[in-house]
Amino acid sequence: MRKVIIAAVFMHMFLNGVYAELFTFDLINKESAAWDNVSSGVYTNAGNKLTVRASMFAYLNGSYSAGSLLNSTASEFGINAAGSGDATSFFDTNNGQESLWVSFDRTVTIKSVTVSSFTGGNVETGAYQVANGSLVNFTAGGTYAVNTTLNQGSFFKIIAIDKGGGNGWSLNSFTVEAVPEPATIVMLGVGGLMVCIFRYTAHKS
Repeated sequence: MRKVIIAAVFMHMFLNGVYAELFTFDLINKESAAWDNVSSGVYTNAGNKLTVRASMFAYLNGSYSAGSLLNSTASEFGINAAGSGDATSFFDTNNGQESLWVSFDRTVTIKSVTVSSFTGGNVETGAYQVANGSLVNFTAGGTYAVNTTLNQGSFFKIIAIDKGGGNGWSLNSFTVEAVPEPATIVMLGVGGLMVCIFRYTAHKS
C-alpha cells in the first residue's frame, strides 16, 4: 500500500507540472483590442488547456480614474491620464501618479514584467506590487522576475513612481503561470490513484 501512496504523491506533483501553463499578456501594438482606449477592460488569453482573463484598470493617484485610458500603440503601452500635458503612451507623473491595476479570474503566479523606453541615467522610476506586498522599484528597461502568487480578486499593480526629468516609460508585457482549479486536479488525481489501486490489487491476487 505504501507504493500506492507514493505513486499518488508523485502523480499529484506530475499533474501540477503538466497542466501548468504560462500566459504572456502582450500590450504593445494592440490598438484594435477591446480593452484599448478605455479606462477598464478585460484581456482574454487562451492557452492550450486553460484560459486566463485579466481585468485591467487605469488608476491615477491611487484611485480608479474613469477619465484616464489604457493606451496601446505600435511601440509602447501606457496610461493616457485625464487632462492635458500627459505623455499619452507612457507611465508618467505629469498629471498625477499613473498606474495599472490588474486582477485575474483565477489564482496565478506572477512570473515577470517587461518594461522599456526609459531615458537612462536612473531618471525615471517605476514599480510593481503584488497584492499588498512591498513595492519593487525599477529604473531601466528589461524583464524583471516576480515569481509571486496572486490570489483571485487581488491586484497586481504597475506604478509610475517618479518620471524625474524623463518622458516616462512603457509597460510591454507581463507573464503569469496558471494551473487548473484544485477540483479538476483532484478528479485527475483520484482517477490516477484508482488505476494504481486496481493494478496493486490485481498484482496481489
